[in-house]
Amino acid sequence: MATEVAERLLSVDEFLEWEYQQPFRHELIYGRVIEMTGASRSHNRINLNLAFALQDRLHSKGCEVYAIEIGVLVNPDGTYTYPDVVVVCGGSRVRAGAPQTSLENPTLLFEILSPSTETRDRNQKLKQYLQIPTLMGCFLVAQDKPLIEAHYRTRNDWQTVKIAGLESSLNIPAPDCAIPLSEVYRRVRFEQAQ
Repeated sequence: MATEVAERLLSVDEFLEWEYQQPFRHELIYGRVIEMTGASRSHNRINLNLAFALQDRLHSKGCEVYAIEIGVLVNPDGTYTYPDVVVVCGGSRVRAGAPQTSLENPTLLFEILSPSTETRDRNQKLKQYLQIPTLMGCFLVAQDKPLIEAHYRTRNDWQTVKIAGLESSLNIPAPDCAIPLSEVYRRVRFEQAQ
C-alpha cells in the first residue's frame, strides 16, 4: 500500500484511513503523502516552551492548546498536517467520522522551522494555512536564532511581522496575549539548533 500511496494523489479520507495504520506520521500536502522527519532537541524545547506559555496565557480565555499528535484538516481537497502547536478558541470542531485528533477550526498555528521542512512550511503549507476561515494567526518559528515570523489576519488580508531578539515579545492580538521570546527560546542553545 505504501508504494501505491506514493504513486497517486489521495483524498483526505483515503489518507486518514491509511495514516492511522502507519507506525510513523505523515502529512498530506495537495494530495501527496509526505513522511515527517524527527525533531531536534532544540525543536522539542521550543515546542514545549511555546505550548506551556500559550496554555498559561490562554486557558482562562476559553482556548485549548495542543502540541502533540494533533492533525488539522487544512483543505478537504487534499491537505492534512500536524502543526507543532495548535490553539483552538471557542471549542474544538472535529470532522465527522474522523478521529478526535483531527481539528477543523484552528485559531492559531505554529510551525517550528527545520532545515528539512522550512521550504514546505513557508510555501505550500503557509499558503494553505492562510485560507483556513477560523485562523487568526500563523507563526513560523526559527530554531537557529530568536526569530518568529508572524502572520496576522486583518479585516481584509494578512499582515506579516518579524519579531527578533530575546528582548522582544510575540504579541498576538486575537486572542490577546504576549509571550517574550526569551520564554519561547528558554534553554535553547542556538549553536546546537543548526
